[in-house]
Amino acid sequence: MKKFLHASCLVIIIAGSFYLNFIHNRATSEHISALKEESNYAVFSGRDVYEYHRSTLNSQEQLAYDEFKEAYLQFVPKFSTAVDKISKEEFKNAFIAVSLDHAEIFWMDSYNANTTLLGNINTKKVVQLRYAYDEQEALKTKQKIQVNYENILNEASKYETDKEKVKFVHDKLIEMSSYQDYESFEKAEYQSIVSLFDKGEAVCAGYSYAFKFLMDNLGIKAVILEDIHENRPDESHMWNAVYLDGKWYNLDITWDEQLSDSDISYDYFLKGDIEFYMTHKMPKNLPKNGAEISALS
Repeated sequence: MKKFLHASCLVIIIAGSFYLNFIHNRATSEHISALKEESNYAVFSGRDVYEYHRSTLNSQEQLAYDEFKEAYLQFVPKFSTAVDKISKEEFKNAFIAVSLDHAEIFWMDSYNANTTLLGNINTKKVVQLRYAYDEQEALKTKQKIQVNYENILNEASKYETDKEKVKFVHDKLIEMSSYQDYESFEKAEYQSIVSLFDKGEAVCAGYSYAFKFLMDNLGIKAVILEDIHENRPDESHMWNAVYLDGKWYNLDITWDEQLSDSDISYDYFLKGDIEFYMTHKMPKNLPKNGAEISALS
């Protein structure tokens, strides 16, 4: 009998603790929305970014996308999602789309969202975010890399045509950097714009994010494309596509860098789909030539 009462008390305590934690989360978490003034953002505002991957999502995924974006830009630890109903996979799609569109949010890490037994996101719960850098660390990191990316932008802006600007950026990223494997504790740096603009070292993610970041700042439409191996992450790869003169062109700065020695390689620069995807796996969300996908947000 005593054992039964003891077990019952434990159940009550655990249930009470869970309930209080739930109430606390609900009381301290709010729906997230954009700030009115750009200057109110600590590091970057997320404005004037070409959101191609957002355009590939359904309406509920887009709502989750906007929440993820604003939450990370504002460094909130958790938020209460306004999404009516969304599956775990759709929620993941929204998160990945933000990470691919917004190269400037280099402090994104991961998230935790409660799910129901049916695999849907329980929208009565909060979404908790994890960060690779906290707000002060992110601001210091931006200040450290700013002079390097601003120099590239200032030089690129001197060219008249978008094609000339794209070529300059392609060449400059290759000239200033080298492909470098990294240790596990350096993942946040190398899987973002940080390592390239800070150390002059990068992997495919670094080249792809850096190119997207620079194109956004030059007002040129560009996207990050990827071939992700779930079971063999070391074989995953990223590259870019850029919109010039009414058409999308593929480019892989990583592979051009690895082929470059004394001269810059253009083997994977501004290539059409047929030629380019003889050596790359074609992604399902590849931008279509001759069609406007969406405007700058």
